[in-house]
Amino acid sequence: MAQTKSTQSNPGARRGGSVATSARGGRGSTVAARDGGAAPVLPLAGGRGRRTGNPFAGTIGFIRDVRSELRKVAWPTSRETVNLTVVVIALSVAMGVFLGGADFIFQELFRKLIELTSGGSA
Repeated sequence: MAQTKSTQSNPGARRGGSVATSARGGRGSTVAARDGGAAPVLPLAGGRGRRTGNPFAGTIGFIRDVRSELRKVAWPTSRETVNLTVVVIALSVAMGVFLGGADFIFQELFRKLIELTSGGSA
């Protein structure tokens, strides 16, 4: 009898065990295999389970991480800040002049076009 290759991509499923994770790949979402071993503790219906301890521990840790990352930032000098501000203002003025000029040209172009099509009675 010829042996065919299985089309399943999960080798554990061929041996009789199954391992599944949630869509988010979170902790506590693994289904225990039939091979034995301890079953993991699954979260409660809300998906997060019961939390004990300080309810602000996550927030405090986040703030510490933010402060740590902000210390690593290479902040620009005041001279660099002034130079880049001047560049932004100059480019904004240049774009304003360009778009204003283009608007004026198209306005006059359409005004002439309307005068030609209406026979000058506008």
